[in-house]
Amino acid sequence: MVRRKPYVTHILEANSDGSVTIYGIGKPKKLMLPSEVAEWASNSVIARRLLEELITHYKFRARLSHPGSLRSLLLLLYSRAHRIPPYKTARKYGVAPEQLYRIERGLKKDGLYELVMNLLALESENP
Repeated sequence: MVRRKPYVTHILEANSDGSVTIYGIGKPKKLMLPSEVAEWASNSVIARRLLEELITHYKFRARLSHPGSLRSLLLLLYSRAHRIPPYKTARKYGVAPEQLYRIERGLKKDGLYELVMNLLALESENP
């Protein structure tokens, strides 16, 4: 059995300037996110739980070392939770669609894609 580190108690913090600070991977990462994505991430229990799970996962956390990859992850989770194709979300917020699809491929490769999709489906059923 894989021994995991204790979960991060304070994973995400919304700042007054519209940014979001994510804790749990080295230094805290300050991200500029669109307001609706930041609001969703800070208010959604499922989003926080998924972020916590992915940041503490022994294999997937290596993919999240750069603030841009964390931003892509949150945009991907937001688009999947709201049943929007990732390329439309990427286009809307000025991000290359490949960045979101790269994170999605990483989830599939590390065996986390089904977990993410199932938890997001639960959230969309119980808003």
